[in-house]
Amino acid sequence: MMFRTPGRTGAGFALIALLVLAACQRGPEKPPPACPVIAIVEDTAELTLFTPGPGRDLIDVTLEAKVAEFGGFCNTDIDEDEGTGEVKVDLEVLFQATRGPASISRTAKVSYFIAIADRNENILARETFESEVEFEGNRNRIAYVEELKQKIPLKAGKLGDDFKIFIGFQLNDEQLKYNRNKLGR
Repeated sequence: MMFRTPGRTGAGFALIALLVLAACQRGPEKPPPACPVIAIVEDTAELTLFTPGPGRDLIDVTLEAKVAEFGGFCNTDIDEDEGTGEVKVDLEVLFQATRGPASISRTAKVSYFIAIADRNENILARETFESEVEFEGNRNRIAYVEELKQKIPLKAGKLGDDFKIFIGFQLNDEQLKYNRNKLGR
């Protein structure tokens, strides 16, 4: 059996009607602006270090490293009046490293870069970072994450998707040539 309290049902429907009306008045919320495109530069995605000298065989390798993955998110702050602002990108880059057979150390230093470019891939800013890789105990393979924050100033009319962020190892000419030969270029 159902009991109804006089006056409460009408108030309940009135409250629901007000909530529905308020939701309709607000309209759909704008989606957040898009983030910059992030990419690993294929030619610089790997690093192979050799012992000093001319040897370039497997037995001469001291370290192999790879930019494996990336993740993150961005937040856009825009001044409504001027249309200018900035995109703040929180970036996490996953690296993998393998100690080579010629290595006599349990540590190695690697340099990598983050570059910010426009839509046409013209480099606007570039920064190099150094990371020390440590193989603890008897480990010869590790994965580690570097966390970075990038800020991109926005001129009026620009948004995050007007930019690209490139990630790769900082290579010398010989290392770049080695990678391109491996890729068949």
